[in-house]
Amino acid sequence: MKDNQLFGSTRLRLALWYAGVMACIMGLSGLGVYQVVAHAYRKTIDQGLQAVTGVVAKQIEPVIQRPEQLRQVAKNFSLRLCLTETDCIPTVEATKAAQLPEMIRPPLVKVPDPINYYIRLLDTSGRPIVVMGLQIDQLPSTSGKAKWQTMKDRQGIRYRQVSLPLQIQNQPGGYVQVGRSLQDLDHNLAALRWTLLLGCAISLLLVALSSWWLAGLAMQPIYHSYRKMQQFTADAAHEFRTPLAAMQATIESTLRFQSKSESSITEMTEGVLAVLQRQTLRLSELVRDLLLLTRIDQRKLTGKQLRCCLNDLISDLVEELAFLAVKEEVGLSMQLQVPDSVYVLGDEEQLYRLVCNLINNAIQATPAGGQVRVSLNKDEQAAMLQVQDTGPGIAPADQGRIFDRFYRVEQDRSRHTGGSGLGLPIALAIAQAHHGTIQVRSELGKGSTFTVRLPLE
Repeated sequence: MKDNQLFGSTRLRLALWYAGVMACIMGLSGLGVYQVVAHAYRKTIDQGLQAVTGVVAKQIEPVIQRPEQLRQVAKNFSLRLCLTETDCIPTVEATKAAQLPEMIRPPLVKVPDPINYYIRLLDTSGRPIVVMGLQIDQLPSTSGKAKWQTMKDRQGIRYRQVSLPLQIQNQPGGYVQVGRSLQDLDHNLAALRWTLLLGCAISLLLVALSSWWLAGLAMQPIYHSYRKMQQFTADAAHEFRTPLAAMQATIESTLRFQSKSESSITEMTEGVLAVLQRQTLRLSELVRDLLLLTRIDQRKLTGKQLRCCLNDLISDLVEELAFLAVKEEVGLSMQLQVPDSVYVLGDEEQLYRLVCNLINNAIQATPAGGQVRVSLNKDEQAAMLQVQDTGPGIAPADQGRIFDRFYRVEQDRSRHTGGSGLGLPIALAIAQAHHGTIQVRSELGKGSTFTVRLPLE
């Protein structure tokens, strides 16, 4: 199966499709996991902020107008009270409090981190009056009317903030804002993203290798059936050759014997033998074509890869097929658009068959009085051979099938000329065996142009 281009490309397409589908599934799954984890992180942070803010509000509401008691509340929270700019400098008491063992720290110290958390008190107009934890110029001032906000400081660190209104003697007394740094969340989410990306990349590589292996296993039965069909075609064509050759030899010897004998055969017998001879020749050509296609499919062409001159090959073919063009009343011309000889590496006999099929098809497809022109050109990488006719053209619906085996656009004309529908498939198979291509450009009523590209030597 490795040597068969058709099955190799099909296996590759199956593996790529499978890997692509799995990549989409893993990508969507990874995105879903990331969103779920990120949402859980954010929800946990918001719940923690909500709880801390409720406790802080209950502690601050009774002492909001008493600075000394506010200092004690800030000390309980292990935060700094910033009534003035100098108050924001860390105090000895705050430093010692931060160094106390956890067992003798106030209970709330275990919840808010002095580095990550901050508390703000705003008056009813939204102006900050007290800041605990962070200096007031590190974060922009925000209104207390918005309950949830996400902000960035000057270093680009994100903060999540919640605001709650305060009540003083059943009257609005301002707002308390509690914020928390999201730096740990961003670090965790970044690590999660990298983990998911690397995990998906490694998984996709394993999936690609597995899909290639599974595609090979799945195609093994199909490939075996294909090989059996190929072998059957080759065996059948080989077996046909012997009886056909015997029939042809018998018919020819009978005709020669009867022509030399004194008694002539009847007109009916002569007609029957002529029909048998013609059909036998047709079957013999069909068998040769089938054997050639089988050898090309199996890459068992016996011809050697030699240096072939396309200029000489085209000249010889145009000269040999000139009698056919005269018989069909078609003009056959040659136009070599290259100053020097064009050489390709290949089997000269098979290349001869390729060009002969194209020219012969063009002559047969062109009505009397038409023209067939064969031209040769080249670029930096390939030689370009064109066979152009002025026939009726090929319908767009037929252009995609003219290279199918036994497919004939005009059944009546093919039967009249004895064509089997293998000329163009053989030409395509030979071109592909030489790493070339054949393209057709046709328009109804204006003729067709077949272009063959073969890599230069």
